[in-house]
Formats: sequence, structure tokens, C-alpha cells
Amino acid sequence: MKTIHLQKMRLLLVATLFLAIILGGCINDPNPTGNNWSNVRPMSFTTPLDIVAGYSFPGSGSIKGTETSLVCGNYNGIESVAFVRFTGLPSVGTFHIPEAYQDSTYLNLVLTRKFSESRNPVEVMIYKLNQSWAADSTNLIQDSNLSLITPQSYTITDSISSAGTQIKIPIPVAALEQWTSEADSLGLTLAIKTGENSYIEFKSLESGSGPKLHFLYRTTGENPTEKKYEQYCNKDSYRIDEETAPIITNQWILSNIPPSRIYLYFPMNFSLFQDTEGNPLNEIQLKRTTINHAELILYVKENPYYGTSTQYRLRADRVNDSLDINTAVAVLDEQVASGIITQSYIRGDSLVVNVTPLIQAYTSGDKMNYGIVIRSMQELINYGKIELWHFNDSSTPAEKQPKLRVTYTPPFL
Repeated sequence: MKTIHLQKMRLLLVATLFLAIILGGCINDPNPTGNNWSNVRPMSFTTPLDIVAGYSFPGSGSIKGTETSLVCGNYNGIESVAFVRFTGLPSVGTFHIPEAYQDSTYLNLVLTRKFSESRNPVEVMIYKLNQSWAADSTNLIQDSNLSLITPQSYTITDSISSAGTQIKIPIPVAALEQWTSEADSLGLTLAIKTGENSYIEFKSLESGSGPKLHFLYRTTGENPTEKKYEQYCNKDSYRIDEETAPIITNQWILSNIPPSRIYLYFPMNFSLFQDTEGNPLNEIQLKRTTINHAELILYVKENPYYGTSTQYRLRADRVNDSLDINTAVAVLDEQVASGIITQSYIRGDSLVVNVTPLIQAYTSGDKMNYGIVIRSMQELINYGKIELWHFNDSSTPAEKQPKLRVTYTPPFL
């Protein structure tokens, strides 16, 4: 029985090898699979865009209270104020902070960025909030309820590392010994501001390295005890003065504070899609064409924020409603279908935005081309801003005009 079984196994192996040799001889190509067993390779083109309309318009971002960084500044005429709240402090009247402990009495922040327009050191001031506060009502905080508790501004002179740099802002002893207010006896809320024409960004509670209050104290009573308070804040957020970006017909500006977005419309040139013989694809072939990758190439005119260590996050959304392209208007969120987020660095003089699903929808005929909205995914999160060369600006060099780069695979049959 074993002999018969071995003979059958040998015959099966010989038959399998013979079939493989026959198939190999029938295929004269180093890559037999190609595309769906065809030999169709992806093809690419890069073309200048024939843009018909394009402008900047105001966005509609919002602060959610779950941001991983806090923004604080007074820049471009817009003030942002950060708020941090601490609880679990010792009861007023039950403790004392000796003057000798002042060096150990501070607010610890992990800075991720600082900027001063005049390149002078950034000045930081700490205030005490004298009203109740919920994170979702930060915009309702009135400056009249803020009391300055730092007699001198704290000066930030050190450079900031990309991983974050710790700073310790001294908090006066008296402010902590009398930390309660008439409106809030359950916790201490501090407000953080900067001087004019400057801003800072620092890690929030959500990042795991948020603001921390530290001080040593001595209990009062018959048996004084040395103790330490060291806690992260249990709530933080920030307020940004209301400011609406303008509609600008001759500039392309992507801005986070205030939010500014870009609308552009260009008709598709379907004659650029060709088969392997160089023939333009017909309507049926276009419908079956696979868009492997498509991206807009936009050229940077001004970039005061992003660089080789700070990534931009942009998204190209498909406008799904007919617009009068001769009239610049703010495109509402409900008028667009969300696209793919592009996250990268600006290296050199250009950036790219992924538009693969949009170009796929246009070539297949599944969706009408009503234009594209490009928006930052960091709106109200930082002071990032990019101005791009506008297609209709007479000063725009020819080589800085927007381009479309597409890699596609035409159908086999």
C-alpha cells in the first residue's frame, strides 16, 4: 500500500511541474500579473490647472475642550487666553507658605512653541478667575472677572524644543494662601495671557503632560506639618476673541486663527487620460479607470509657521452643491463631502493635497464637479497660516501656478 501511495505522489508532482512549465512558457513578461492578469501598468501625468474660480473665505471651526495643546497670545490683533483649573488645595486658613518656599511655588507648563514678532522675549502674565467656569462656557468669561496675581511678567527667553520645554512660572504666596473667591470656593482657576504681538502654545491635560501647580506648605495648628501640593489641572481650555476672516478674491490664505479656507474650481481635462497606446479614453473607459493617486500641487508664497519640524494637516472636500462661481461666498460645511487628510511637512516652495477620491468621482461620472474646498484641520488649534500663490495674481511666476498630478490605471478591456 505504501508503494502505491508513493507512486501516486510522484505522478502528482510530475503533473504539477509539467503544468507550471507550460504556463511559464505562455507568458513572455517579467511581471505576469500586471493588472488583473493583463499587462496594464499605472500611468501618470502632471498638468497645470486651468482654474476658473478661486478665493479665500472664512471657516467655522470651534474649540472642543479636548485639544492636546492650549493657545495663549495676543497676535495679529486677536487675543487668546488659556484657563487651567486646580482642585484639592488645602483649605484657606489651615496652611501657610513660608517666604523661603517661594522658589518651590510655581505653575509648570510644557511649551511646544513661542513667538514674538519683534524677536523680544515673550512676556507671560497670570490672572486669577473670580467666577465659576465650565469648559464649554469659556467664551463667556469676562475680563472684568480676572485679577492679575503676578506683579511682574514672567519672561520666556529660552528656545523651545520640538519635544517640549518646561517652564516654571512663580506664583505669589499670598495668591495661593487666599485661593478661594466669592464665586468659586471649590477650586482655583488661573488665566494665562501674553504680551502684545506674541503667543505661546503648551501641552494640555489631554496630552498627559498638562499644566501642573506645585508648592510646599506648612499646616497650622498645634502640630505643624510640612506638606506638598503637586497636581495636574483637572480642567483646561482657552478662549479666542471672535474674529471672522474676510472673503478675499485675489488671495489664497489658509489660516487657523481666524479660520480661513480656500475654494477653487477647475474643469477636468479628460483627454489627458490615455490607454497604453496613447489614445484618449472614451466615456466608458473613463468610468472603469482606477485613480491610484491624485494630488494638487500648490506653491507657498508666505509661511510664517510651518517648517521641517511642524506638519500641516489639510483636507480637500468635494463641493456637492452647485455654486455661482462668479460670486465669492462662504461655503458651508453641509455643502461639502469630506475628503482625505494630507499630513506632511513643507519642504521647499510647495505643498501637496490629496484629492484621489475627488478625481475618481469626477472621472467615473459618479459625481458632478462643483469645485473643491481646502481647509486646515488645525483651525483654532494654533496660529498656523499659509498664503499660497493665487492663480489670478499677475505677480505669480509661471512655475508657481497650481498643478494636478494623477497616477491612474486604465481598464484592460
